[in-house]
Amino acid sequence: MFDLFDFDLPGAVTEQLERRLNSMPSSTLTEQALQQLDSFLEQHKLRQGVYQILLKDEVVYVGKATNVRERLEQHYWKLRGRQNVEMGDVRFRCLVLHANWSTSAHEDLLIAHYKSQGQAKWNGAGFGPKDVGRGRDGTEPSWFDRHYPINADYPCDPIPDSLTVGQLADLLKSQLPFTFRYEIPRTDAARPLDLTGVSRTARALLEELVQALGPRWQGNLFSQPHHPLSGATGLRIR
Repeated sequence: MFDLFDFDLPGAVTEQLERRLNSMPSSTLTEQALQQLDSFLEQHKLRQGVYQILLKDEVVYVGKATNVRERLEQHYWKLRGRQNVEMGDVRFRCLVLHANWSTSAHEDLLIAHYKSQGQAKWNGAGFGPKDVGRGRDGTEPSWFDRHYPINADYPCDPIPDSLTVGQLADLLKSQLPFTFRYEIPRTDAARPLDLTGVSRTARALLEELVQALGPRWQGNLFSQPHHPLSGATGLRIR
């Protein structure tokens, strides 16, 4: 005469999302592919979606974002500054979601589903796009940072020979595909720098900054075990 109806809608949606994603062709994660995705989103007046990141055809990360193009660009920006990963091996798949389905697509369930199959090893391993925060700079590197440390010799775009300490710090922050945190007093930021003959790599330029600021300062590479460049405290790169 009566009974209880129970249906696991989020679970059913998760399985359908996985089947649909896995049936799709993947694309290399490039600026051109992200531009094409942006055009698709504009066409459909949508921004949210779920996605996979693949490394050599293995699903290593899954996620959901309110702006999926922006999130994938953050991942692209981060990966291009890492060692032990070739960008040509990094691919992605993306499903754009209508608003009425977005609430049923649970990111945690999606991650757990892939984890149960031995995939999505970058989830929960330090790959996410969020900055770890100022207060955690001294903690040990995450699994992702240990296996894919930052490329400290990352090449920078043309930088003039003559500029100030503050100008160089700002240029590095705008160009480097990893977190670069610093607080430089105004008087120190105004110090002139001569970069004639200095290699335009992150490491060489950071060393010039530290030397110009003096012995009380230090540059730290936090994607590896504590790696001071010199001095005591100051510039932090992660």
